Amino acid sequence: MRLKNSVAASVLALSLSLSVSLGACAAAPPSAALVETQAEDAVIAETYAGLSDAARATSVLDARGKPVGPDAYDVPSDAVKAGDMAAFIAKTRDLDMEDRDVSPLFDAFIALDQAAAGRLEEARQTLADAGARSGEDGETSFYIYLDAWLLAMEGKADEAINRHRGAASGMPGLTGDLSLAAMLDALGRPEQALAVYEAMTPSKIEAPEHQFDPKGLIYNHIRTVISRHALLLQRLGRIDEAKAVYQQLADAEPEEAISYAAAMDSLETGKNLKNEPQSVAEAFSQSLADVSRTMQEQRVIRRIMMGGRIEGFDDQRSAFDQVALLISPENEDLRSAIIDEMYASALYDGVAHVATTAPEATASLQIAAAQAKLMSGQEDAARAAIDKALSLTDDDNRLSTLYGALQLHSRMNDEKASKELIEKVIALSENPAEQAAAHGLATSIYNQFGDYKQAVSHAEQARALDDTHDRRVVLADALGRNGQINEALAILRTERLTRPNDPYMLNTLGYFLIERTDKLDEGFKVLSRARAMAERDPYIADSLGWAYFKLGHINEAKRLIELSRQELAPHQHWEIEFHLGDIYWYLDDKEAAEAAWQTALDNGPPAAEKAALTDRLENGLSEPKPERQPLPDVSLTDGEVDRQDI
Repeated sequence: MRLKNSVAASVLALSLSLSVSLGACAAAPPSAALVETQAEDAVIAETYAGLSDAARATSVLDARGKPVGPDAYDVPSDAVKAGDMAAFIAKTRDLDMEDRDVSPLFDAFIALDQAAAGRLEEARQTLADAGARSGEDGETSFYIYLDAWLLAMEGKADEAINRHRGAASGMPGLTGDLSLAAMLDALGRPEQALAVYEAMTPSKIEAPEHQFDPKGLIYNHIRTVISRHALLLQRLGRIDEAKAVYQQLADAEPEEAISYAAAMDSLETGKNLKNEPQSVAEAFSQSLADVSRTMQEQRVIRRIMMGGRIEGFDDQRSAFDQVALLISPENEDLRSAIIDEMYASALYDGVAHVATTAPEATASLQIAAAQAKLMSGQEDAARAAIDKALSLTDDDNRLSTLYGALQLHSRMNDEKASKELIEKVIALSENPAEQAAAHGLATSIYNQFGDYKQAVSHAEQARALDDTHDRRVVLADALGRNGQINEALAILRTERLTRPNDPYMLNTLGYFLIERTDKLDEGFKVLSRARAMAERDPYIADSLGWAYFKLGHINEAKRLIELSRQELAPHQHWEIEFHLGDIYWYLDDKEAAEAAWQTALDNGPPAAEKAALTDRLENGLSEPKPERQPLPDVSLTDGEVDRQDI
């Protein structure tokens, strides 16, 4: 041992000696590329020096593990799409003052990052300076609202509450009162928060009849109020009061009784309920997300009233939400909402980045990352993320993790793994709501792999546990796939009677009629009515287009189904592509037909359709195109049925 140390010391001494005497020529001079890279790194480091740790943690990294920096994005919204708030804030700070003054949000974003860094006085000054530059008489409600929360973060409770009360009336929708209640609760004044919630709750609550019902927007806000009210009561140990408050939602949606019963059981037992008191930062982050959502809804409404609509990714909402997340990076509900918005616009890299840059890896975030990886063609990475999710799960979230893993394995066509997982999901389900959901998912899995008899069995069990509209429609679909047409049609016609103005119910019945019966005229009329009630829905457009195809009107079918493809973009759906492939074939565009069929095949169709697509790609279509028939006359009342038709 002694000898080895001596040798080591000698080698070290020799190396030091050589480095001193030969220092000038010991290494080749750095390359120009290396020098340039080091200079760029130094610039980025200087640019990011004033950012919060939370913002820097969101940096998208290059192959060397270094932030790509703000210059990697042409405009700030590109950084938002990537989930790179470090670059976004840096680009926002570098905007010309004239450009920053275009919207009060720019200075708000900068102030919020300063607050996330703990520089609260600086954040308040940023808002004050922005308000002074605006030239408006008095302060804006938005800046007063932000300033109130900054005061709360400084611990100045009375000043914060009084300041907030001056802003509440000028805030959009219910956000002012929701925010005040959250502040009061976070500052240790729960009784005052309860009084705010009670004042916000209407005496009569009406749930929307269907997805297209305009009452849905108001109802969602009321549901938020009641849910938070009930959670606060539960946290205070006032369980009976919490359940009574929540019962108002159950009364408004009697068909969802089993789900509400499970929720009220959670209120009583605390099972699957994360209901810890919020810090001021957590409450502020939640409030910012409420404001962001309401502002988006108002933009959508204004655009609709002007005869248009907002299309594509709402970068303003996402920027707002992602900056709000800097205040409380642990807010997984907000992180999940950001992920959902990104996923809806097929920003899969952004989804994976936001999911994997959370302060703590969780099972649900790993499932989200796995889904994004799978959708971007990285199947091995998706499988790794699923495995990580399963390793992270615990008793509280095991069921939801298995749900996510199961759906992803199904999409990857892992029949064995999917069937094993569905048995685990059913075994772990405890209350009727969980059991019904498990059997409903099993129905989907067995349909996917072509085992229609099993699918019907699980659909019947789901309905027996939870006899709701959705369960009955799923059962009808399973029966139809299993060849039990009359039983399925009886269910669908009955559901049609109970939901006379639901475009999706019309779509479900109409598509069943044209696909599984010879009642093409009736199906066409029903689908025409659905289309008149929901002109922008891609699935209804596809269904009506397919009815035109079945009646031999190929060009009209092409127009409608290409429109449905366009409406759904950037997402794709195997059934829309399947339909277009057949249409293109009969219009003698074989290349477009094969491309559409291949796209359909790549998007996870069920087993029977997968086999049909494979055959089409190998052999094309041999049967003649549908014979052209006169189109049925259509009126607004077409498709209405009564009980004697069932």
